[in-house]
Amino acid sequence: MEKIGRLENEKISKLLLSFSIPAIIGMMINALYNIVDRIFVGHGVGAEAITAITVCFPVMIVGLAFGLLIGIGATALISIRMGEKREEEAEKIFGNAIILTIIISVLLTIIGLIFLNPILYLLGAKGEVFILAKKFMTIILIGMLPQTFAMAMNSIIRGEGNPKMAMATMILGALLNTVLNPIFIFVFKMGISGSALATLISMSASSVWVWCYFRSKKSHLKIKRKNLVLNKNMVKSILMIGSSPFAVQIGSSVIMFISNKQILKYGNESDVAVLGIVFSVIMLVIMPVLGLSQGAQPIIGYNYGAKKFD
Repeated sequence: MEKIGRLENEKISKLLLSFSIPAIIGMMINALYNIVDRIFVGHGVGAEAITAITVCFPVMIVGLAFGLLIGIGATALISIRMGEKREEEAEKIFGNAIILTIIISVLLTIIGLIFLNPILYLLGAKGEVFILAKKFMTIILIGMLPQTFAMAMNSIIRGEGNPKMAMATMILGALLNTVLNPIFIFVFKMGISGSALATLISMSASSVWVWCYFRSKKSHLKIKRKNLVLNKNMVKSILMIGSSPFAVQIGSSVIMFISNKQILKYGNESDVAVLGIVFSVIMLVIMPVLGLSQGAQPIIGYNYGAKKFD
């Protein structure tokens, strides 16, 4: 309750810093991991592997989009309900977010695995790049549930007033990924499959971490079986609020798809690898802004619900 009370009573500037800085740190570490990951893959497998991962980006961004759709949509609603002191309804929204995440993730995995070959051909993969992309994407799709779950629940952790725990979740996944990547690639000689497996294991660890958090006394929101049932109106509200960040990410996916296709048409596979590296570096610039906005969201949502519009 003390963490929740901060959102209403603490000085705004101090509150914004305490929520945004952990979010920025967590996102920056994730962005740095993506660069380190490219280094491991580039040196351990080769330029074609970086091309394969870049070709897979549009599909991976779609997974991210659904994580934001549920995570941001549910977090905004939960923050508002907490501000309104309607905590029982906040927990129902939380339960709906969990079930919605599981259903959408499983569907994405099934659809992705069934249509993986035509999707990769559509994205422009061929020859050795196709083989590498298929190996990488198969494992990533299998890990879609823990990846989406960790992303959505991390946002909710921040929304209930615990930004440091949300940061710890992101750091856990990034550090574990950074440690496992060179082990799988260089020691076990697993190539691009090793990089994907490192991502799957690290995301699974983050998912277990957030699940244990919500089952502990540290969490304000609790996982209750009675709330793990979809409610039409709550699902609609989550999807409506989350539709904006979802649309932005889908737009990014389309841009990446078009860029890859045009580069493959007028350039070569090495040029696509360059685009992937540049994209990873650009994320370093974007992440602080995203961290600031994600840190502000629970503060704004809670006080909106509490009718403290000033």
